[in-house]
Amino acid sequence: MNNINNNVDEKRSRKPHNVVISNRRQMTVSGVIRVDNFNENIIVVITEAGQMTVEGVSLHISKLSLETGDMNIDGDITGLLYSNEISDTGGKSSKFLSKLFK
Repeated sequence: MNNINNNVDEKRSRKPHNVVISNRRQMTVSGVIRVDNFNENIIVVITEAGQMTVEGVSLHISKLSLETGDMNIDGDITGLLYSNEISDTGGKSSKFLSKLFK
């Protein structure tokens, strides 16, 4: 039975997670697992490194490939936050929600 579990883990190999931000206007992300929530001001992404929240103005996902784990974001990027907490509220952590409603 352990051989079967080891084979499954090998097939689900982790992709490297990298973030490149250029002039706070363009962001390239690798290691993307899924996008949980997005609008013009916030994009919540689950990555190999945990939940990542991108904050900004006029944010737009210009490229998304879940097969390769690559994503490009354009807009005015004002913040980037990582969290290991993934809740059942659409991927937003409770800390993030509490910051919004201060």
